[in-house]
Amino acid sequence: MPDNNRNKPVLIIGLAILFFILLSLIPGGIKIGPFELKPVDLFIDIKPDSLLTALPTELQNSVEEKNESINSFKLTAAGFFNLDLLKDKSSAEAETNLDAAPPAFEKLSGNVSHMNSFFRALKNAGNSQVRIAHYGDSEIEGDLITADFRQYLQEKFGGTGAGFLSITSQDIAFRTSTKHTFSNNWNTASVFSGSIRDVEIGIDGSVSIPQGRAWVKYETTGRFKNLRSFNTARVFYNNAKPNAKIYYSFDGGREIPVELKTGSAVNEIVLKADGEVKSFRFSAEDKSANFYGVSLESGNGVYVDNFPLRGNTGVSIRDFSGRILKDFNKLMDYDLIILSFGLNVASSNLSDYTWYEKEMIKAVNLLKTSFPQASILIVSVGDKGIKKGSSFVTDPNIPKLVAAQRNIAVKSGVAFWNLFEAMGGENSIAKWVNAKPPLAFKDYTHVNLPGAKKIADMMADAILDAYKNFK
Repeated sequence: MPDNNRNKPVLIIGLAILFFILLSLIPGGIKIGPFELKPVDLFIDIKPDSLLTALPTELQNSVEEKNESINSFKLTAAGFFNLDLLKDKSSAEAETNLDAAPPAFEKLSGNVSHMNSFFRALKNAGNSQVRIAHYGDSEIEGDLITADFRQYLQEKFGGTGAGFLSITSQDIAFRTSTKHTFSNNWNTASVFSGSIRDVEIGIDGSVSIPQGRAWVKYETTGRFKNLRSFNTARVFYNNAKPNAKIYYSFDGGREIPVELKTGSAVNEIVLKADGEVKSFRFSAEDKSANFYGVSLESGNGVYVDNFPLRGNTGVSIRDFSGRILKDFNKLMDYDLIILSFGLNVASSNLSDYTWYEKEMIKAVNLLKTSFPQASILIVSVGDKGIKKGSSFVTDPNIPKLVAAQRNIAVKSGVAFWNLFEAMGGENSIAKWVNAKPPLAFKDYTHVNLPGAKKIADMMADAILDAYKNFK
């Protein structure tokens, strides 16, 4: 190898070191447009607290939505749910171990009377379906939190089945409540991946179109007892071509063709099995229709649909089609919508959340218009830690964000639940990470399976605490 080529790696490494040293010399507080540079300290892990540079506190005037791709990648690569915690542990043992970090009980606040329409539906759960939509960021991806919340309510009020599932999904590798597989020839548009011209996304923020003969299959798992079987599959679609069909089967049986209805409104096909089944599969022909998803159900009771919007602040909901949402409401008749966002707002260089309040109020108002009979509950962001010396403390912007989310609920006239306080308030995330077993990952941001169950139980307890006072 020529000498000049042999020296190139050394030169590149040297230039990289020089670049980071120069970067660390740039003082924090310099503004570039609406954003502020934060100081870079290469030696933060070995400095004592007294030598740390104070975080900038100057308020910003705007926000740029940032996704959590780095955190999501780290968690997925590490095993997002820490599957070791699933091995042969009884629910009693898991519950006992969860008491290692006892949280505080936090009641609903805001306009709690806005929950009354949901409470009325809940009283009649034995005679009809009660439907809940749970929107959130990566904190609920993979049915995290939602699955335990669903199980809690189904045990008390009935209902069997996972509810709504997308045609394709990014979380199939770590979703434990349902096994979900699909062919690779679906063309999916979503709030994550961009749009398809003249095609509107669905209630979950996505829509899928078959390219050639495409298929999707849903199978139950044994993790949640109320999700081990179902007897009905509802397929949602629109803009079907004339004479278009799907071909479906339950439990690997023979494929049955069924014709789709034409029209731009969201339609559904209700397919019933002869008894309780454990799997449903359907295939569709090339560009035969726009498919939105499938709901797996068994009769009356409570159904909780998991709608994770990875990397989203929740603001994108304002851009959903009101027409499509209203079509879904005619079919699903939602009784409660839960909004659990905040991680991606907290990850931005933002300390003034006025802009976020205004845009989220638009999102809430769209939901109120599209689902006029539904109650709405805003759940605050939980605790999130940042490194300070050798320990982790609450990100100073988290309390400001919680206050902004409370303002969104108050100004929108909906209910509010303070997850930050329910977790234990300031610096609680460190306790969750260090609990036995751990309740959160060492990114000091995301909860794991036991932590998700704890949040689900706390949220359900808060809702039912308000429900017991409903007359």
